[in-house]
Amino acid sequence: MRKEGIFTMNGYRYDPHTHTAETSRCGHLYAADVVDRYVRNGFTGLVVTDHLHPEYLSRIDTEHNWDLVCDHYLSGYHASKRRGDEVGLDVILGAELRFPENDNDYLVYGIDEQWLRSNPYICCMSAQEFFDKYHDQVLIIHAHPFRKGSAPVQETAVHGAEIINGNPRHENNNDKALELCRRHPEYLRLAGSDTHRDGDEARTAVLLPERVHDSFAYKRIIESQKFHLWSPSFQEFVEADEAIRKEEAK
Repeated sequence: MRKEGIFTMNGYRYDPHTHTAETSRCGHLYAADVVDRYVRNGFTGLVVTDHLHPEYLSRIDTEHNWDLVCDHYLSGYHASKRRGDEVGLDVILGAELRFPENDNDYLVYGIDEQWLRSNPYICCMSAQEFFDKYHDQVLIIHAHPFRKGSAPVQETAVHGAEIINGNPRHENNNDKALELCRRHPEYLRLAGSDTHRDGDEARTAVLLPERVHDSFAYKRIIESQKFHLWSPSFQEFVEADEAIRKEEAK
């Protein structure tokens, strides 16, 4: 049965950082299960940001055929979208890229299947090269920029950063991400659950003023800053973000 999106007092709840077992090797939850979990938690939508990086290519691209890579890569998104359409959850396509230079991860929004197929091997350049080429086409958000084991942040290669990464199994150092964004008032401040397995889901979200049905609409709203962060588990970061907003509005 389809359900209408739930509008809270501050907006529609979307999680912009989720993964599927169909595509991401580290994903333990299949797409339909992920969607059902978000419906049960009162969300209106999610963004599928499965991993795309050189190691992934080394396992998948055995025929050196980008279209076949895309077929496999999009399988998790397609399965999520089918289930989302059945139950009334908005499922949006994004990506989490990693480049050969280090293990930093970058969430990318404002894409669709055609864009992905038309830009082959995007994860084989550097973060700065990707930003320089695509910064006016897509939205690039540094995922968990200070997670233990991450390389130094490439501060000129992103539009913003997650100040809340909700994954409970990593040392994310969200406080350092918040300070990064304080140093860069031009950065967008985002949040995401980073869902991979049971217990990861629905820990944080962005609240949007309207429902969105594709990655381009999501990108536009985030860039307009007409959104708020939500996370009962990380309420101090939500409050810090709201305080910054008030200062910026003066």
